[in-house]
Amino acid sequence: MTRSPAPVQTPSSWRRLTDPAIGLVGDLVGPALRVLNPTPGRRTSGRPGRTHVEMRGMGAPEQADARRAVVDELHRVDGVHGAVVNAVLGRVVVDHEPHVGVAQLVDVVTRIEAAYDLQRAQPDTDGSHPAEVTPWVRQVVALSLDLAGLGVVGVERFLTTVPVTSAVPTLLTAGLSLADAVPASRTAFEEATGSATTESWFSVGSATVQAIGRGPLGLVVDACYRAIRADEAAARNESWAAWDGDAALEAHETEPVETGERPQPLRRGPVEQVGDLSGAAALAAFGVARALVPERAAAVLLAGVPKASRWGREAYVSSAHRALADGGVVIVDPTALRRADRVDVVVLSEDLAQDRVLADAASSVGRLVIVDGGTAQAVTRLQEAGHGVALVSAGDAEGLAAADVGIGVGGKIPWTAALRCVDRDQARAALTVVAGARAASWRAAALALAGSAAGAPIALTSSLVGLGGRTNTPVTLAALVSIGVNAWAGRVLGRGA
Repeated sequence: MTRSPAPVQTPSSWRRLTDPAIGLVGDLVGPALRVLNPTPGRRTSGRPGRTHVEMRGMGAPEQADARRAVVDELHRVDGVHGAVVNAVLGRVVVDHEPHVGVAQLVDVVTRIEAAYDLQRAQPDTDGSHPAEVTPWVRQVVALSLDLAGLGVVGVERFLTTVPVTSAVPTLLTAGLSLADAVPASRTAFEEATGSATTESWFSVGSATVQAIGRGPLGLVVDACYRAIRADEAAARNESWAAWDGDAALEAHETEPVETGERPQPLRRGPVEQVGDLSGAAALAAFGVARALVPERAAAVLLAGVPKASRWGREAYVSSAHRALADGGVVIVDPTALRRADRVDVVVLSEDLAQDRVLADAASSVGRLVIVDGGTAQAVTRLQEAGHGVALVSAGDAEGLAAADVGIGVGGKIPWTAALRCVDRDQARAALTVVAGARAASWRAAALALAGSAAGAPIALTSSLVGLGGRTNTPVTLAALVSIGVNAWAGRVLGRGA
């Protein structure tokens, strides 16, 4: 029986400022730090009276002794009321008195890691915990750079000075934009450096280049995109905080769940198909233009950037996450709905399938499969057959972990669920978002093609003076429309409409 934690002071303003900033710096320089092999930073989060501390190696079933040891050691700390291990999220959760510092708790966790030789286990380099605020900081920094760039453009035009924007070559802007927008190149960066580092570099790097190398239209569109992404990150933090504020300590406790590799890679969706094709075509056209009309080559490359495709999907998912979070859904894994445009099968257990409204929402996604037990095996068989699979379950931890989109529903939801829904209305809203994802991605892909089709003739025939800006205009406008339309769709569908 654990005692309730006593009321405590909120964290200092300095810590609220420095913790996410340090997280962002760690994301930016993560690959270099891993090469130099220093001790990686440890992620912590929490609220007054409760702290979540990252502990490595907790996802391994054979580390049961280490999990027990860290709980026992934390209970020996004066002022600690209780401690449990969430092995799925890789966190030790501690309820404590106000005088107990985070450093004390981290010290205990570090000692147990050393005692059980867990220091070499993979740390949380992506900051994937729902309370992690670094994703929000990343987007706010990029948004600030965009706004600063708009200020520079305004001053230049008011003073009629030589624009700083002319100092950035069009080729640099085009190359960075293409690497970010083409799914194949972005995936390659993520595999090499990690998703957090890739997102940080592209967010901050792209915003920096645009701030000093683009006209106001590009900056406005980028600012809209960053604002939507920042709002998504804030919504995820808020939904977690609202749940954690009322949750008992024991609700965090969970054992590891073994998950194997997906039987085969998830098939390519509209964004991947159009984005990779556009990227290849842009590079080929750049090579030809470089040989024949080199002064137009950079503009040709810029015309082929499929920005509207990936940004449109991101806007849809970000707005859907905001709407779902407003409805009480806890977003554990923000990447799951980014796979929803490739989901064509929903698996339901027999008891949930008796809810006709929920079953109809599942059927709107695609094929409906009703099972009586063995949902993990059913999910795996469907994936082997080439399907993208969503699972709605009240308690199948293995099945939710295996599914491409795992939707947990009920009072005691496994931590392997990507979306934690208290009731079936929330689950229905989540399924409605999954059902609309494919259409949102096709809209975004079509707009990307339209933007490139309009930009290519400009790149080839327009005057060389200001060519980059004119070529970029239709590409950027297509991205703006894609962001706006899909953000609206995500918000509406996420409300369960």
